[in-house]
Amino acid sequence: MNHILDKTVYIYYNMHTVLSREGFMSKIGEKLYKVFNERGGFARTRDILSAGIHHRHIKRIREEGNIIRVKRGLYRLSEMPLISNQGFIDLAHAVPEGVICLLSALAYHELTTFNPSVISIALCRGSRRPKIEYPPVEFYFFSTRQFKAGIGEIKMGGHKVRIYCPEKTICDCFRYRNKIGLDVAKEGLSEYLKRQDRNLEKLLEYAEICRVKTLLEIWINAMV
Repeated sequence: MNHILDKTVYIYYNMHTVLSREGFMSKIGEKLYKVFNERGGFARTRDILSAGIHHRHIKRIREEGNIIRVKRGLYRLSEMPLISNQGFIDLAHAVPEGVICLLSALAYHELTTFNPSVISIALCRGSRRPKIEYPPVEFYFFSTRQFKAGIGEIKMGGHKVRIYCPEKTICDCFRYRNKIGLDVAKEGLSEYLKRQDRNLEKLLEYAEICRVKTLLEIWINAMV
């Protein structure tokens, strides 16, 4: 899927990149490149320092545009090939305990025509709010039961990303209908009901957990 966010991410990640691998062709540069390459294009400050590379070298390489800071202590190799939903991958590394949710998950599962400009991430209530520099992200805090229900895992370019399944996503959208809009939630449900692999029993199971079962049953009966 090619969303508006993908284009934004692509522009951001490439407009400051003045050097590619050639920019690493020094002893320090090659060592730093190796650190990133061994970790799938991402590295934490402690990984870089443990390789014998000083903070000043990290700063210089970053200023040259060869690495990008996702958040404090986490960097991404600029020349790593960008793929669709690159922001999901970056946030999976920056917030490994988070789960892609609501509009972002709805768009990924192709249940909406809406193109979100911000990635929605769920965290368990009581968790600390991470400070992310990029991509744009909005955090939602779910109760323990609602957070743990329906978590799935997908692979993107060799990276693992946690995301809610379609059924849980729809229920979350109805739960947050006052924030994201009832029309968006209804569209997601309508698109889901058209699928051959729809599972109403599973959908209502998550609706019970999300406390929207009665509301969802009303709309299902109206649409089926």
